[in-house]
Amino acid sequence: MSSSIPFERYDEEFLSLTEQVTSKLRSLDPSTNSSISKTADADIKMAHNLLLQADDLLKQMGLEARGVEDASVKRDLLGKVSCILCVYFLLVIGIAVNFDIISEYED
Repeated sequence: MSSSIPFERYDEEFLSLTEQVTSKLRSLDPSTNSSISKTADADIKMAHNLLLQADDLLKQMGLEARGVEDASVKRDLLGKVSCILCVYFLLVIGIAVNFDIISEYED
């Protein structure tokens, strides 16, 4: 299946973005990082930019999956996009939770 190759690359890229966002979120956790005030703004901006990249990647994956002619392959690829979309939403929720942690820590 030739259309699986781009999706393997998308998987790798999405995993890399996920790891980078997770790293930035960890750096915002006041229980593990005492110097949050020094790095919080930069880490938040970086996490935001990484999420924008992930969003673009998901859009591209969805477009390519919907463009597949074979119904079975299309279904499989759209299922994969849905699973990755769930991970993306968890990342966004993680960032929202970390914003709450930071504001409580700074107050």
